[in-house]
Amino acid sequence: MEKFSSWKKVILFFFVLLVSSIELSAGSRDHNGGFFLRLSTGAGYAQSEYGDPSSIKLYGADGDVNIAVGMAVLPNLALHATMFGWASSDLAAEIGGTSVEFPGHVSLGAFGVGFTYYLMPVNIYFSGSVGFSALQVELLGTFSGETDAGPAFDMTLGKEWWVGGSWGLGVAGGFGYHSVPDKEVDENWSGYSLGIRFTATLN
Repeated sequence: MEKFSSWKKVILFFFVLLVSSIELSAGSRDHNGGFFLRLSTGAGYAQSEYGDPSSIKLYGADGDVNIAVGMAVLPNLALHATMFGWASSDLAAEIGGTSVEFPGHVSLGAFGVGFTYYLMPVNIYFSGSVGFSALQVELLGTFSGETDAGPAFDMTLGKEWWVGGSWGLGVAGGFGYHSVPDKEVDENWSGYSLGIRFTATLN
């Protein structure tokens, strides 16, 4: 199965290719139609637990990414496909409530659909996306496994400042949740993530 980091790079490549093919022109500073692209990345906290009661718990700092591409279909409302997730190589671990070393890498990748609604003229937005995700765990090259696909969602609240007729730069806070089934047994990995992101939006 392809790694999250690998397919993230592939999708980013096609997004950059798409943006480079668009002729940007100065326009009114609004969100009343046209192509919509938001690139955002940052850092935060992620947690995922396995078992009932939670027999394995992974938690700690992560790198966060959220990319949305679509169209503004109504004034200040855009519909889009969304790729979101997080990755960390510095998570702590607990097994049965006891802290243990975790020399590995964990990532969550999700793909879905969503919307973004702007409050104008202050350029504050709320965005929500829902889709399917998978969790991947690697232990120092000795073990690599990925869960089956399961539901995930992301909610984002952000503020942007115009830097041109079509581009806005800003900051945003995000909350995500996942619940993905293990491939081997009838249990789910489930948890949440919090992130602070820097954003760049074309519309």
